[in-house]
Amino acid sequence: MVKEEIFKEDIIREAQKLFQTYGLKKTTMEDIAKALGKGKSTLYYYYQSKEQIFEEVLQKELQEVFIQTQFAVETVDSAEEKLKIFAVTRIKVLSNMLNLYRLVCGDFVEHASCAKGLFNEYSQKEINLIKSILEFGINSGEFSKALTQEMDLLPSVVVSSIRGIERDFFNDKLIGLEHRIGAISNLMVNGLKNK
Repeated sequence: MVKEEIFKEDIIREAQKLFQTYGLKKTTMEDIAKALGKGKSTLYYYYQSKEQIFEEVLQKELQEVFIQTQFAVETVDSAEEKLKIFAVTRIKVLSNMLNLYRLVCGDFVEHASCAKGLFNEYSQKEINLIKSILEFGINSGEFSKALTQEMDLLPSVVVSSIRGIERDFFNDKLIGLEHRIGAISNLMVNGLKNK
């Protein structure tokens, strides 16, 4: 890695810690510079604002959530298990990514626009992953072949449903998370199965 890339990673790592502790609003460029043992002008060489740094932190966190979720999905064999583990793993990993967690909970609503493009890109990755799980389930006979006609919309609906559940769970401090997500996943999967 080039020295500049390493330093940018250091900036993101330190900023991520500060954003998690103090939030975007209370974290300043000076705070980030101090954490790095550098002057503010050094930060401005790489980033125009703390919002730009925050966007990179979110991108890093989104990528980590997706990588871990995708890996978990690949470890199980049935489409039903894949859908369940998608939901459970995603919410578990997301709850450890405090900046994303706060964004989902609405703490950073005023700054959500800076991350809109990132979320759109991330949403498409999740929709594609869910689509591949649904197609796997249809091809293996676990899910109804009739779902093939709904594949233009169904993956988006599944992702949106899981996100809605997450928002509700985050408000309850994730109590009984796996059991509750599992129960809701069962309802969803039963609707997809062959009758």
